[in-house]
Amino acid sequence: MSPITIPDYTELTAEHASDWHKAAFDWLLNFNSQNTRKNYLRALNRFFAFCPTGPEAVTQSDVLRYRHHLEQSGYDLTTINLRLAGLSSFYKFAVERGLRGDNPCDGVKRKAINPYGKATFLDGQRGQDIDLLNSVDRKTEKGKRDYAILLLLLTTAVRVDAVASLKLSDFRVQGHDVYMQYTNKGGEIVEKRLQPVVVRALNDYFDTRQEVSDDSPLFALTTRGKRGTLNLFAQSDIAPSTERPLSATGIERVVRHYADKAFGPGHGITPHSLRHTAAMNAVMGGASVIEVARLLRHKSLRVTTVYIQHISDKADDSISEKLGKRYE
Repeated sequence: MSPITIPDYTELTAEHASDWHKAAFDWLLNFNSQNTRKNYLRALNRFFAFCPTGPEAVTQSDVLRYRHHLEQSGYDLTTINLRLAGLSSFYKFAVERGLRGDNPCDGVKRKAINPYGKATFLDGQRGQDIDLLNSVDRKTEKGKRDYAILLLLLTTAVRVDAVASLKLSDFRVQGHDVYMQYTNKGGEIVEKRLQPVVVRALNDYFDTRQEVSDDSPLFALTTRGKRGTLNLFAQSDIAPSTERPLSATGIERVVRHYADKAFGPGHGITPHSLRHTAAMNAVMGGASVIEVARLLRHKSLRVTTVYIQHISDKADDSISEKLGKRYE
């Protein structure tokens, strides 16, 4: 049997109609997140490109050789673990389908990593988050947009992919409050109330745009000119938008640009740093671990406690600073 390759998992043709291909197709559809589907499909196809044998013939040794290949090729631990997790998930599904009696990934260990161990963040006590915001020229259309992006990331702790996917239809008004709905990692639908400062920044940005409708991207890539005074959350009968959304990569460039202005090169600040910053500021403001976990939509408190450790590290740095001043 030939290796599994599914060019487009959204359509299953007669060419890919074997039991194994059907299993792979159904396995992918079982995930709610489009991003997870793409990553796991990539993991599956790349494994079978490395190991050109039928899926029924794959052994634990094949998987171990693949892990060694990834390590020797210089892939980071996150990528290696993701690919192994995708492969293991597929074979678990295949076992449930009765296509084979074992999962060849069983016993293939993945190295533990701390996804936040080297994470960067802005020091709220030293006002670095304020410095970042102050680096934006809010008189221009681009500046208004970018200021709103930074504020949204710093106050909601939403992941960059979710922000890039936002449309005007993802917002609703209830009384004096504005709520934003987005798809979290894993396909979970989440709704968050926006702070007034964020709503003001978004409306200020939307004053510069025209031809918007419910399907307009929240953050657009191109300039569409002035529309006069436009409230972001007002009803509109305008034709469907043709604006191109600012991608996650585009948002990363925005964050890097202003971090360069505020702190110079080598800062390591990314959109995820602003998510981390929001959590750190919440902890320093007295929020509990459970409250921070809710903010970040973490399913495990173990991950959230990393932020508490960073607070402890900062306390250690403060003590060392006092000791150092003794000898100045």
